[in-house]
Amino acid sequence: MSEETSTVVEELDGVLRRLQEGLEALMEAIEEAAPDEFELDRQGGGSVKRILERAADDVNFYYGRLVAKAVSLPQPPYMKTADFPSLREATISLQVAHRRFSNLLHDLRGDDLNRRARLESTSDYTLRQVLETAAAHYRLRAEQIGNARGGSAKGGPNDPGNRR
Repeated sequence: MSEETSTVVEELDGVLRRLQEGLEALMEAIEEAAPDEFELDRQGGGSVKRILERAADDVNFYYGRLVAKAVSLPQPPYMKTADFPSLREATISLQVAHRRFSNLLHDLRGDDLNRRARLESTSDYTLRQVLETAAAHYRLRAEQIGNARGGSAKGGPNDPGNRR
């Protein structure tokens, strides 16, 4: 394997690792939320329910569609916007949405990171930008859950464990 190929493979692995780490941060934040906090709407922060619904909708309707376009796959079938009745259902639905999203990435090669995609109302994005933004949104939603609970999400910029 050439040095250039090795670098491209390392870049792809890094992007996919950050995406997985973002999902793990979100799942940890969900695990820390109590079921009775699910619909509790904090001033200006929204409820855990609404944050998780937005996270699922982002993955299903935005990132999934952009990735499908970038890798020339058919658009995902019609889906309804998220409306979760419980924290448990939200967790399961997010895991399913991420699994569906990751299935779009199963044959990805390093040079695919430069493929471009756009939706009707967006600019052009490289697949790398789409995946990095999806990872960042997972981390953002984890932090928002922490804020909605009245604290900060584990692993976020306000996590005391991140201070040195």
